[in-house]
Amino acid sequence: MSTDDVAVGAVVRYPRTGTTGKVVRVEEIDGWKYAELDSTGLYYRVDELISADRAVANVERKKRSLEDYLEEHKELKEQLEEVWEKGTDQSCEGGG
Repeated sequence: MSTDDVAVGAVVRYPRTGTTGKVVRVEEIDGWKYAELDSTGLYYRVDELISADRAVANVERKKRSLEDYLEEHKELKEQLEEVWEKGTDQSCEGGG
């Protein structure tokens, strides 16, 4: 799935955790495109999402363990830290 194929309303899957959901928002942050999924309310890098069948959206959500959510949170935190490190010089300069 190309990053151009990810649009609001598309049903996608994040293969690392198996998270599936409908894209509710697409935003560009520091040169990377992220999609927010309705199933978690979290942002995922668009280049790491794959297309999912429309039928998957109608399947009842299975229960996920706390460990699943924590692992997903850890991965997203690492991605955001990577973006922060690459996108800034980490200085705290103020204007004025």
